[in-house]
Amino acid sequence: MLAQLYLAYEQKLKSIIDPKTGEPFFKHFDLWNQNVEFIEQETPFETPAVFFEFVPIQWRTMGQQVQDADLTIKLHIVTQWYGQTAEYTPEQIRVQMLEYLNIPGIVVRALQGFCTPFTNGLMRTQSTTNHNHERYVDSVEEYVCRVEDSSAEHKYTMKKLAPDVTAELAIKKALK
Repeated sequence: MLAQLYLAYEQKLKSIIDPKTGEPFFKHFDLWNQNVEFIEQETPFETPAVFFEFVPIQWRTMGQQVQDADLTIKLHIVTQWYGQTAEYTPEQIRVQMLEYLNIPGIVVRALQGFCTPFTNGLMRTQSTTNHNHERYVDSVEEYVCRVEDSSAEHKYTMKKLAPDVTAELAIKKALK
């Protein structure tokens, strides 16, 4: 089920088009594995990139082996960091360098309220910007939703049985 969620959210974010280029806005998607922490060991990726982190899940059993949970997903939006944002930087360069601060707004417009067949609408609950990297900024957007997992549910089917004619005749005879 988490794989299906990952693919659904990835597809939704892939549909965002950069108005300047007409190309998809995000250049890379993957699961979070401390990708920015170990950048030298990582396979190179283009930015902006989105990495999905599923935090630990506390499941509740509802009955019939169906479970639900409040699911928290952290989106790590990784962009290049150029460090030319000080007030004395020429205005045109400064505006361009600060554009990364607008990307979480692009994401929330796409994902806020987005539902899948087994979740309710996503809600953004927290934003954190991590500047502790030389060349990258990791903007972490946290979303929550309710998820229901019915993969262990027993599926019962009704079988139509042929009537037992001898039992039916015996009942009718006894009632007379």
